[in-house]
Amino acid sequence: MSLFADSILLKPAGENLWAGEADLAYAHQGGRFGGWTAAVLLRAAMMEPGERGDPLSLTVLYTDAIGDGPVEVSTRLLRQGARLQFWRSEISQRGKLCAHAQVTFGVRRKTTAFTDAVMPTAPPPESEKLVESVPPVPFGQQFSSRWATPSPLLAPVDGPASSLFWLKDKHGRGIDHVLLAAMADFAPPRVVYATKKFMNSSTVSMTVHFHATDDELVAVNDRYVLSEVHCRRCEGGYYDHELKLWSQSGALLATSEQVAAFRD
Repeated sequence: MSLFADSILLKPAGENLWAGEADLAYAHQGGRFGGWTAAVLLRAAMMEPGERGDPLSLTVLYTDAIGDGPVEVSTRLLRQGARLQFWRSEISQRGKLCAHAQVTFGVRRKTTAFTDAVMPTAPPPESEKLVESVPPVPFGQQFSSRWATPSPLLAPVDGPASSLFWLKDKHGRGIDHVLLAAMADFAPPRVVYATKKFMNSSTVSMTVHFHATDDELVAVNDRYVLSEVHCRRCEGGYYDHELKLWSQSGALLATSEQVAAFRD
């Protein structure tokens, strides 16, 4: 496999049950890319029959590593209202629960709208000032990222553990909610900014809020989006960060925050 659509392919395996395969292209040391896992959990809930509106939020708890081979995803409707639906998705492998998620869907309508967040300034993605850099792991090769700030190994030691880079699927997939979910976990470990050596980290929990309208997703298509990431604290073997994904026209497409674990 190589295309993102192929990697998150799910086939019906029973009522509220889906069968898939852990894609080697989205592996990292010790398991699977957390963004891939989030995308699969969201995808399963979206494939359930019936109308439910757009994804509003996704909260994933990562409980165990996903190895190579088949996976099974189960879904369950927790509550349904006139505008909102709440689903639970679980991904298991060989009888072991690897991650579970709460997915919230909502029917959007025209209301008062505004954005307080301000898009940071960055050179355009085609600028020669930017540096192409991806993680040295299989899932990193599935994305193209062009950095406006120095990569973690080159950033000042006394500077903030923040990053700003343009990001897109390397194989030309247009942006949608499942790809936004995957991109929400595409950020180098914040601890690397302090240690100046490559280190693995594992996402413990991640929440993604989807803000993009259908028209904004269509407008982005397969173009770069701007990923803005800031660490708030790193201590005791864990760190957290907040992330924003922006379109080139300045639309806030998604926001996210997560807690990750690491070992020195």
